[in-house]
Amino acid sequence: MSVNLHHALGQHHTAPGDVAPLTRPARIVAPDTACDLIDEAFRTDTDLTCLAVRPRPEDEKRRWGLISRGPFMSAMAGRLGYGRSVHARRPVSVLTDWDALSLGSETSVAQAAQQILTRDRASRYSEILVTDVRGTDEVPAAGSERDGACHEVVSFLEVEDVLRALAAELTHKALTDPLTQLANREHFLQQLHSACVPTAGPSSHVVVVYIDIDNFKAINDGYGHSTGDLVLQQVAQRLRTAVRPEDLVARLGGDEFAVLAQMPVSSHQPVAAWAHDIAQRLLMHLSEPMHVAGRTLPGQASIGVAIGAAAIGVDRPLEASVLLHEADLAMYGAKAAGGARCAVVDGTAAPAVTTALAPDRSELQDALDDGQFELHFQPIVDVLTGRLSSTEALVRWNHPARGLLSPVAFLGDVAAVGFAANLDVHVLHLALTQHARWRAEYGSGAPLHINVNLSVPGLLHPDLASMVLAELACVGLAPYVLRLELPEVATTAHIAAAAESLARLRGAGVGLTLDDVGSGAAGLAHLRDLHLDGIKIDRRFVAGMLSDERDLAVVRMLVQMGCELGVAVTAEGAETQAHLDALRQLASLGPGPGLHVQGYAIARPAPAGQVGASWLARAS
Repeated sequence: MSVNLHHALGQHHTAPGDVAPLTRPARIVAPDTACDLIDEAFRTDTDLTCLAVRPRPEDEKRRWGLISRGPFMSAMAGRLGYGRSVHARRPVSVLTDWDALSLGSETSVAQAAQQILTRDRASRYSEILVTDVRGTDEVPAAGSERDGACHEVVSFLEVEDVLRALAAELTHKALTDPLTQLANREHFLQQLHSACVPTAGPSSHVVVVYIDIDNFKAINDGYGHSTGDLVLQQVAQRLRTAVRPEDLVARLGGDEFAVLAQMPVSSHQPVAAWAHDIAQRLLMHLSEPMHVAGRTLPGQASIGVAIGAAAIGVDRPLEASVLLHEADLAMYGAKAAGGARCAVVDGTAAPAVTTALAPDRSELQDALDDGQFELHFQPIVDVLTGRLSSTEALVRWNHPARGLLSPVAFLGDVAAVGFAANLDVHVLHLALTQHARWRAEYGSGAPLHINVNLSVPGLLHPDLASMVLAELACVGLAPYVLRLELPEVATTAHIAAAAESLARLRGAGVGLTLDDVGSGAAGLAHLRDLHLDGIKIDRRFVAGMLSDERDLAVVRMLVQMGCELGVAVTAEGAETQAHLDALRQLASLGPGPGLHVQGYAIARPAPAGQVGASWLARAS
């Protein structure tokens, strides 16, 4: 059930990281080679895109040169057709780009992409030279030539290959949990939805296993979050070894994991027994003691299993979110029974039970009417001055039976039943009402702006502009106060459909911010097509920038891009002082609206009643 992202994006599979796997052998010529010989080479070999020119003897820095097909052939043709007469016997060095971009083979894909974006527009899409210093006993790659004095193997990169590889890496990161390198919740749900689609073939049983680590909070509280992270990484590794290669293992968040498996059609074992065997195997692997940071910790987990069928002809269509909820509740049943055990629910045998678990529109509407949806708020501050610029409204569900739920626990169900736009309107009303109260209470000490998220259905609301402006007028706030965060997962078609509403809102003064840039494939297109006031860097890159140079390069590139576009940049997920220090260094990259930061290092999200002078004072 894994996805080959490189293949899906139209390129061969290469290991993520540096540019070496993307390079192509370069043909090398001496700088005194006559231009007519180069001209003949380009004419006879239509696949030849460029040539590397060996450093000139007088060049102390040993700079390699580049001859690209397009510029060279244009020079040989000449404006009036006399180019070949002028250049034929001249050395190729006179038409060589001696300032061509040259990278080392260890350069990361993200760093290479950043270098491309900073080039002059005239040469932005020219090939890139790549040099690799080798020992004297090594043999050059086929088709390349080594310069004997420096022992350099020279190859080249196509810009398109770099950008395609960067897109693959960004997509990989968008679907991967950064701590455990397992699939994340989004990827898991995508694959679960696909597995639940009816097919024309024989019945295929879908099994979802929900895993929660027992007493994990005690580990975090007693030994620290760094030890807790090591435990999660060990759990991830044990789950990998306990499943088949075709099964999908994911970290859903916190200490919750999931496995998606499909029973072979050829199996004659009862599906409940087959699913129970999976759960018992996982339980056995997780029950072994864990040796972490010099300590021996008990291994213990509670497991819930739900079973469904995805096949043509089933009476009840299988809902992915329902199946996940079944497994979740089965896990809670195992935990309530004392933990360190598993519980299996066969959803195909009890359809009435299944339909009662996932909230429908009427239940969500009742929850909205009863005030069960509430907001927590998290500040956004200028990373250099610490001045409070805005606060983001984050929805929570205070469920009467399950307690306070984070968005990941219910937004999928909200979207599945078509209630997302309704919830967006409710959240907008609550957020603006609260901001008006802060303005009345704190005056200039309140944040200048408030950020409110839009879902894709909310973005496509037919009366979006009228509704938003009416809510602002109702509470007496000027439009500039509001910053709508647009979902990065929206497609270009979604943005085109909402273009008129967005133009009207921006014309009225409402700010538009693109959320989670880097988490999907549409971000660059949105930056081109939308008139934005801000972008928010996905927290995955900020979280990894201290330990991964590729993440740091992506953050640096997005900060610089924001400066060049003249939009404010917010880095989400700054959890430590070290993150703040690193972001402050990036803030000095260039002029622009500035770099803002959001995360636990500033403040955790908190209910409105707990948000007071302690952080509102940042605005003064």
